[in-house]
Amino acid sequence: MLQKKFLYLLTSLFLLLSLNGCVNSGSDRTDTGQSPVLLISVDGMMNKYIERNETPNFDRFLSEGVQAEYMIPVFPTKTFPNHWSLATGLYVENHGIISNSFYDYNLENRFSYGAPDGQHDERWWGGEPIWVTAEKQGKTSVNFFWPGSEATFDGMQSTKWVDYDGSIPDSTRIDSIAAWFNPEGEVQADFGTLYFSFVDSQGHRYGPDSPEVDEAVKEMDTLLGYFMEKMDEVGLSEELNMILVSDHGMAEQSEEKVIFLDEIINLDDVDMVDWSPVAMIRPNAGKTDEIYNALKENEENYRVYLKDEMPERFHFSNHYRIPEIIMIADISYSITTRENFEDRGVVPGMHGFDNMAPEMHTFFAAKGPAFKVNEVEGPVESVNIYELISHLLQIEPAENDGSLDAVKKFLKE
Repeated sequence: MLQKKFLYLLTSLFLLLSLNGCVNSGSDRTDTGQSPVLLISVDGMMNKYIERNETPNFDRFLSEGVQAEYMIPVFPTKTFPNHWSLATGLYVENHGIISNSFYDYNLENRFSYGAPDGQHDERWWGGEPIWVTAEKQGKTSVNFFWPGSEATFDGMQSTKWVDYDGSIPDSTRIDSIAAWFNPEGEVQADFGTLYFSFVDSQGHRYGPDSPEVDEAVKEMDTLLGYFMEKMDEVGLSEELNMILVSDHGMAEQSEEKVIFLDEIINLDDVDMVDWSPVAMIRPNAGKTDEIYNALKENEENYRVYLKDEMPERFHFSNHYRIPEIIMIADISYSITTRENFEDRGVVPGMHGFDNMAPEMHTFFAAKGPAFKVNEVEGPVESVNIYELISHLLQIEPAENDGSLDAVKKFLKE
């Protein structure tokens, strides 16, 4: 047992030292009286997860800060589009990350979270992420696993960043952030991001109402407590402005709620840019009307739109990567083929649906010297978080779709 603990400590120490290799030339924290800001995402977290579990550290956080009734993600409610909207303040049609995986016919390549080399190419990523906005204006930023943080923008990255490696222990991620924010340390970060994925993973594997998700939420609560202990150790408990968010909710799925696309249209006549629960369909030349009409005639448990007819509230029509036909499954329904269904069935939990569906609403809370204490405010759209962070860092935001007025309700007067 002692040997295992010793090996674990050696591994953690090695990881901490190796993480220092991803470094750009940064600047010391500027002496402006501005408090540092940390943005933490817990993928797939929902308010109800906290409400139904014993979560003393989340409870403490909320009692010392301010919470939104819920946060409205961008459409489609998937991980990469939403994390990039949080980082840039842009709707999906303005930043171009239309899903977790998609084909770009101009770049002649597929974007995928499983292909890190492609993610480093800044041609995928529209807009300017908050860490680059900060670096351009003399601030020091750091990222630990935020989607898109591996790429350069105008040749720039954050002062420290890490290639995604799910094997790195969650506690090591927290230790690294604490070291990078430490006022007595080498980096003295002004801004940082931190990302955890395991709550989302359990939601997919077992469904949002499962005991396995509850266990993951309790584990996240323990990590939040550990993080606050580390902030105490480096003297930042009262100084740090901390924003805790998620990217989307989660809906139960059922094998009784399946849409078989191959029984509605001939898949040989289309290229599928993405599948479920938002099918993005690129018809072959001359086939658009035929495919659209077939989908419209069989419109049940889904809605289908031509790209130019998408409701404006989705902000999902004005980018070249968005194909001609968009098919949105109703909550809890899957879009697949008969063969794929018979081989794989459906996963118990899924997101990606209409962003106004309550099941897709997600989590926002914040604490620190800038924020109200022990209050709950109305809903907020996730595209406004970029403006909030820019305000806290006292920097000029890049062009974005958010509004500072929409988030002032969370701040002390």
